Amino acid sequence: MQRQHDNPQQRVNDYFESSRVDWERIYFEKRLLPTIYQDRHNTALRWISELGLRSNARILEIGCGAGLLSIALAKNGYTVDAMDATAAMLSMTRKNAVHQNVQNQIRLHLADVHALPFQAETFDAVIAIGVIPWLHTEWVALREMQRVLKQRGHLLLTADNNARLNRLLDPLSCPLLAPLRWAVKHLLQRCGLWSPDSAFQPKRHYPGEVCRLIDGCNLKKVKSCTIGFGPFTIFTKELFTDRTGIQLHHQLQRVAWKQGFSPLRWTGSHHLILAAKP
Repeated sequence: MQRQHDNPQQRVNDYFESSRVDWERIYFEKRLLPTIYQDRHNTALRWISELGLRSNARILEIGCGAGLLSIALAKNGYTVDAMDATAAMLSMTRKNAVHQNVQNQIRLHLADVHALPFQAETFDAVIAIGVIPWLHTEWVALREMQRVLKQRGHLLLTADNNARLNRLLDPLSCPLLAPLRWAVKHLLQRCGLWSPDSAFQPKRHYPGEVCRLIDGCNLKKVKSCTIGFGPFTIFTKELFTDRTGIQLHHQLQRVAWKQGFSPLRWTGSHHLILAAKP
């Protein structure tokens, strides 16, 4: 039998159990990283609004966290199935839904995205914001999302971008220097001067990887973009204050979203993808 600490999903659940308050605060703080998460949240809501869903549409949010997206959709008149693998997160969703007086429009589910407890072709839209980086088997989860979508239904998800600009510019994280970093770590480990972190680390994907996962699950990409620039570091040391970082993020985001080719278009921190089920 697999021991609990060897279970990658249990490590993820334990992490979110212990950090649930931080994940609720991040959508309200006026710092750079919270600003990026807030921009991601607002962009997701705008894209959902542009789908023109019927008022009786079935919507599933996977990884609902503190429930802020589900609550925003409920305020717009939708009934939402909010699902999370962590009981503490569902407890926060319930508390926040009651506070916003939309508890009757949100149904809570404690479940694993790798085995969704819903019948096939149940939902008009499935939303998975900030979920992909924490999955141990992405293609299984995506096939489950595709399974529960109705025909012509939409999937909206995000992935952490391995080609993010701030990572490319820092020698300690630039993918081009990964072989050199691996060699140094291997040498230090053999000398007993370094040991790898055993904690579960969220995954990063290149945009092409996510597109291949979507194609392989019989989903068709409708549109995509990247969101979030910063914090910028050199050898992990931040170069700017939060105030300057927020201004730089907004300036780079405007350039990245301009019509036509922009080299910044695919270098934001988060890759946001809207796909449809044929």
